[in-house]
Amino acid sequence: MSRIESISVVGTGRARTAPDLVTLDLGVEAHDATVDAAVAGSNQSMTAVQAALLDAGVAEADLRTSNLSIRTEYDRQGRSVSGYVVNHGLTVRLRDLAGAGAVIATAVAAGGDRCRVNNLQMSVGDDAALVEQAMRSAVEDARRRAETLASSVGRSLGRALRLSEGVAQEPAPVGARMMAAESAGNVPLQAGSHEVSVSVTVEWALE
Repeated sequence: MSRIESISVVGTGRARTAPDLVTLDLGVEAHDATVDAAVAGSNQSMTAVQAALLDAGVAEADLRTSNLSIRTEYDRQGRSVSGYVVNHGLTVRLRDLAGAGAVIATAVAAGGDRCRVNNLQMSVGDDAALVEQAMRSAVEDARRRAETLASSVGRSLGRALRLSEGVAQEPAPVGARMMAAESAGNVPLQAGSHEVSVSVTVEWALE
C-alpha cells in the first residue's frame, strides 16, 4: 500500500457586521390609453422621485436607471389593444442608514400611486476587512481539521501545498410589500447584520 503524503481539507470562516449601505430598487408604472400619455405619466412621476431623492441629500452618482419598458395591454379576449404600460426603474444607493427610512418615504410620496418598491437590500459598502477576517478564520479552521486528521493516523502536519478559496455574501433583504404599507411615514427599517462566509480548500503535506 502506498504511503499517504498529503491530505486535503475544507475550512470555513464567517465574519459579521452591521450594514452601512441600502440599495433600493424603485420604479414607476404608468398605465394609459396611448403610448404618449403613458410615457408622459411615467416621466412625470420618475422626475418627481429623482428630484425628491436629490433634495433629500442622495448624491446623483448614487442614482442609476435600471430599466425602461413599454408593454401593450389587450382586452380580456386578447384581440384589441386596451392601453399601454410604461415601467421605469431606478436603483438608489443610500449611505446614511439612520435616515434611509425617511428618504424612502419621501421618494414614494413623490411618486404617488405610480411608485413601486421592487426590492431593498442592506450590505456593507467596503467589506474588504470583513472578507479578510473571514478568510483568516477559514484557514485556521482548515488547519484544525487537518491537524485532527493527521494525528488520528499518527502523522503530523507539514507545509501547505495548495490553497483555493471562495467567498459568499449574505445581505439582509427587506420585502417590497412592507415598504408599500409603511410609505406614508418614516419607513421602519431593521438593519440586521451582514455576513461574509469564506470557504478554503487546503492541501497539507504530511510528515
